[in-house]
Amino acid sequence: MTGIYQVLILSVVIGALVLLLKYVFGDDRRPVPDLDGTDFGLLSEVAVVPTEEAANVLVRRLKDNGVRATRSRHTPYRIMVFPADVANARLVLRE
Repeated sequence: MTGIYQVLILSVVIGALVLLLKYVFGDDRRPVPDLDGTDFGLLSEVAVVPTEEAANVLVRRLKDNGVRATRSRHTPYRIMVFPADVANARLVLRE
């Protein structure tokens, strides 16, 4: 009889731990990854150009003026900067 009670208590404790862990770690609220390539996270778009060469020229110009910039990998090429650099990037691109 004692063995049955030990198994029953052990099963209840393990079940309670499973439920507790499911409650604490089971709700995965991470964002779904962007599979179509249109979400750039924190970056803001400041220009769109049709060719890779033009994108590289604009990114180099922004970097030479102290603005952290990058471009998208596919056409149309999007020039993107961090939100704090948007105003400076637009000023540099107007020149």
